[in-house]
Amino acid sequence: MDIESRTWRARLLCGCACAAMSCAAVPAMADGWPATSPGWLSRGAGGGLSILLVGCWWLLSLGWVFTTDWLSRDSNRYGIAPAVWGPVAAFVFVPLAIIAWWVPWTWAALLLTAFAWLVPVLSYCVARNPRVPQSARVLTIGHCKRLVAPLLERFGIELETMDEGGDDLLPTVVVRTATAGDANADPAIMEKLAAAPGYTNACAALQAAVVVRAARMRFDVASNAVHVQHHVDGMWVKPRVMTARGSKREPEQWADAPSFSRPDGDAALVVLKAAAGIDPRAKGRQGGKFSIDVDGKSRPCSLVVQTVPTGEQVIVEIQNKPPVFKSCADLGMAPAVVEKLTQLLSLEKGVLLLSSPPASGLTTSFDVAVNAADRLMRDFISIEDAAAPAAEIQNVKPVRYDTKQEQTALAVLEKALLDYPAGIISRDLRDPALVVELVRLADEDKFVILSLKAADAIEGITKLLACRVPVDQLGRSLLGSLSQRLVRKLCPRCRIPFQPPLELLQRLKKSPEQVPQLYRASPHGCRVCGGLGYLGRTAIFELASGPTLRKAVAAKAEPQMIRRVAVQDGMVMLRDAGMAMVLEGVTSLDELQRVFTAPPAKKSAPGGKQS
Repeated sequence: MDIESRTWRARLLCGCACAAMSCAAVPAMADGWPATSPGWLSRGAGGGLSILLVGCWWLLSLGWVFTTDWLSRDSNRYGIAPAVWGPVAAFVFVPLAIIAWWVPWTWAALLLTAFAWLVPVLSYCVARNPRVPQSARVLTIGHCKRLVAPLLERFGIELETMDEGGDDLLPTVVVRTATAGDANADPAIMEKLAAAPGYTNACAALQAAVVVRAARMRFDVASNAVHVQHHVDGMWVKPRVMTARGSKREPEQWADAPSFSRPDGDAALVVLKAAAGIDPRAKGRQGGKFSIDVDGKSRPCSLVVQTVPTGEQVIVEIQNKPPVFKSCADLGMAPAVVEKLTQLLSLEKGVLLLSSPPASGLTTSFDVAVNAADRLMRDFISIEDAAAPAAEIQNVKPVRYDTKQEQTALAVLEKALLDYPAGIISRDLRDPALVVELVRLADEDKFVILSLKAADAIEGITKLLACRVPVDQLGRSLLGSLSQRLVRKLCPRCRIPFQPPLELLQRLKKSPEQVPQLYRASPHGCRVCGGLGYLGRTAIFELASGPTLRKAVAAKAEPQMIRRVAVQDGMVMLRDAGMAMVLEGVTSLDELQRVFTAPPAKKSAPGGKQS
């Protein structure tokens, strides 16, 4: 509710109170009042005030204020006629509460006031409950349990507070066409879509994907079933369903959801294809767009249908709101790395290299690092391919080249240098000639931030050398090489503690007192993580920087030697940074092993092909 509505209600209540007290202060005709003795429980023959009536009336009025405020906010949240219920609650209570002052019998006056307060609220609850999730319903047995459970816990009594429906806090997901929000859209199309046999299953499948924050979902059509998978936190996983509700003594039980039967799956896919404007009978690769409403908020989606050796495959991409990272620390970067990187970003000239394997969050880290640089006192330009423009960064001028028009990165860079920029950035380097020129400019007077695909910080340096950059120039200008990997974070609600084995502690040079326990993912999961055991991702970093490193680069040292001297300069390797997160309980040993045993991408220098 906005401030204006609150002010209006406060004024209405004050006016109601003043009017009521004025009416009560006027003596009524003695013949109209019962012959009772004045005191705490009666009004007296002269129509005087009853202390009990005044106190109870004000308590009922305060209850009306709070419940009406909740009613207004709740009706707006769920879209249940918010323009109706607020005025109904107000204009039913106010006149009846004033009339209550003229009723000569104390208890009748209080009953009339309570009636004026409760009837609109109870009516709203009756209309509201069928339209909200079961866990959000009020004045039910589950609601009463949720209210008294905290009080009983103080006496050691545990009360199960979950409702029986199993839909706790699940969002409402509705499939819509891409033009459903257009004022000129034909409502008959949506009505036909909602009446289709597979509409309920299509909404349920998308609801399951939204709950676990899936960026994509895949439907694999087999001979007798349609299998579904979700792409969550960089991994394809099966949908999960709760098989047994837990308590404080017993954990919840989650298991892989069953696949759709072929008829049910086909019907759901017909709905999704129709929403995306694709003919379900057509064959071959096709694509389209549609949208879904999640609790009333629209999210764009895209759909691709393709033929695979096993049959048909449908991939739905859901556009989720990306997380916001305001600083390097938000990325998961250790304080020592943040401090060193901040120092490097403040220097006047040199090359700062950022790298990671494919799909490891390099774009996000690159943007955060550029935003952390001083772009107010220095002019920056960004060398970009017009076919793949980067996200706009404040105070960074994009300079794009178009290969279709036979423009080269070097040509647009040469023209952009006429404006004398102090800083140059370039993402995902693939042009060796551009690499050589940028290192030369960094060796002279420019501050250059580059990114490329590499397994670690040292491989990033060797890829620069593979572009035939003069080693003396790179040795003088290299400020640092930052690399990263993404790891999934353990769900804080269902992670399982265990005592680490002595062999591991000996390898880490830790004592049982220093590391009393580690954590692993729950095989069952919980409702917070959707049964996956992991919730979200963070990054681990290594930063190679220092004078010994630069001397090794200038001396054409082997990668193994460069790695050793980088450690001497203070670099914490990726595996060690990941193990630190394991010791903190952020991630697990299994996740760390998965990340570092994943098949590496084929090595190539910028400009070469990469798988």
